[in-house]
Amino acid sequence: MNVMKFLIPKSQVVFIGEDSTVRQAYEKMRYHRYTAVPVIDGEGKYVGTLRNDDLFAYFMEGGTSDTRAAEDTPLTYILDRAYSKPLYHNATMAELIDAVREHNFVAIVDDRGCFVGIVLRRDVLNFLFDCYEKSMTRAQARKQQ
Repeated sequence: MNVMKFLIPKSQVVFIGEDSTVRQAYEKMRYHRYTAVPVIDGEGKYVGTLRNDDLFAYFMEGGTSDTRAAEDTPLTYILDRAYSKPLYHNATMAELIDAVREHNFVAIVDDRGCFVGIVLRRDVLNFLFDCYEKSMTRAQARKQQ
């Protein structure tokens, strides 16, 4: 099974540029009501995933909810680059399943590390559930014979 079967292409994914400020990232995530978004550099390479936890920690450490202060803070200041490693487009299903155990989505990159899209945990779970239902149906059919 190819992980690209589950891919939501970059053109349909909300992402944040690495050169954004914390305020811009906050506003975009708030507008779309996302808890995490991929971060992409100017060359289209995947940099990491920004989570609402990163934003929350930033504002809590600053002791304020005033977003004006975040206008001058680069996004890279709060980004945890190690949080969510991407998978390559030719990853195995086992690698994909392992990755979605930990994250709501997995970033997919090409051989150059360029972001091509995401795979949602929900889509992988739906596929696995369909496989389970089919196997149960076949098992019941064998029992009836």
